[in-house]
Amino acid sequence: MAILVEEKKRQGLRQCERNTGTAGRMRALILPVIVLSLLACIITPVAAVEGSTTNPTVVVTEYSVTPAVLLPGDQGTITLTLKNTADSASVKENTGITSGGTFANTKSTDINVYIENVHLEENGIEVLTDDFDRLGELGPGQSFPVTFVIRAPAKSGIYFPEAWIDVKDGRSTRYPITVNVNTDISTQKKPALFVTQELPDRVAPGETCSAVIMIENTGLSRASDISMVVNSTTKSLVLTTSGRHYKEHLDPGERINLTLHLATDKNTVIGIDPVTLTIIYRNPDGTTERQTETIGIPVKGRADIAVSSVTTDPVRPVPGGTFTLIIRVENTGTDQATSVRAILDSPFAGTKTAFIGSIDKDSDAPAIFYLQATKDGTVPANLTISYHDDFGSHTVSEQTTVMTGTGSGMLPAALAVIVVCIIAGVAYWYFRIRPVKGHGE
Repeated sequence: MAILVEEKKRQGLRQCERNTGTAGRMRALILPVIVLSLLACIITPVAAVEGSTTNPTVVVTEYSVTPAVLLPGDQGTITLTLKNTADSASVKENTGITSGGTFANTKSTDINVYIENVHLEENGIEVLTDDFDRLGELGPGQSFPVTFVIRAPAKSGIYFPEAWIDVKDGRSTRYPITVNVNTDISTQKKPALFVTQELPDRVAPGETCSAVIMIENTGLSRASDISMVVNSTTKSLVLTTSGRHYKEHLDPGERINLTLHLATDKNTVIGIDPVTLTIIYRNPDGTTERQTETIGIPVKGRADIAVSSVTTDPVRPVPGGTFTLIIRVENTGTDQATSVRAILDSPFAGTKTAFIGSIDKDSDAPAIFYLQATKDGTVPANLTISYHDDFGSHTVSEQTTVMTGTGSGMLPAALAVIVVCIIAGVAYWYFRIRPVKGHGE
């Protein structure tokens, strides 16, 4: 019996070993399957969100209060500029891993943010505009303004209303705003350059002129490293002196004078010809300021009147007879001459004044006098011409002479008598005295 019991024990041990081996082999087969399943569960979600970012939200990039300083009880506006915090235009979503380790599918999705509500918390001021509800989606990098109408309180001071922006599936934004109600807040003291000009009343084309430019620092601090550049915008108006000037600094209340010498030519345009003055200087904090001033040079035309020719009709007047004196007056200036009048001073009888009117530049016009000759020979005549232009009234005097014939009135009759006598003598000789052929033979 003892031997039989011992044999059964040995058989039981062998059966246990066989069962144990089978279970071990089963565990060896199941373990890789479990590991692969876990890897699939881990890799697939990771691949699905490849390239994703956190949810975007909205920020206030800037704001403005208009007017900058409100009076108690006044209305104004607050304008907020809202911007999507997403930097990129889209997000890539990659799914599926091939045997080579690459993604099987790639999908791009825009990152938009949906604005549900924009609210302005008063904190001492009165907001007259309702909240902005459901403004919609804002794309990546996009921004847009939102304006609230406000009313200042009755008491002066600095107030801090707060903008509340709520977005869907994102972080809400709180942004404080500063509103100045009738409060003098000290700012950085800066220089300010004020430019005045002393210009000529008028300059005629072809003339030179001078202009004085005065630059004064009317600000509260020093302006340093001041450079001044003068440029003419018209080719026929040029600087005859340097157009570049430099000043190391100008303290508050200090000033400098610049004298500009300019020259024009005959082609300079009539009117206000601009000259630009560019000033560049530095503030106490090292920042640079630039300002441009325009200097208007008044260019006005000047007429130049003279006598171009003198003629008579008939060419040689007869003493006692009438004739026409034609004097052509020309304008060789740069502008029109107006109210032109010519006065003749001579011993001739007749009209002594001729009204011409206006004469354009590079043109002429006749002054006509109807006269009667009272003398023979060379008769002097003085012509006085008066006119107006942009420079005022002017008078020009010219001396001329008129030739008349001595006894010239009897000359045609005497010549006629002589001609008749000659013709009569020739006829008498021809018909009475001339010998006839055949009588003497």
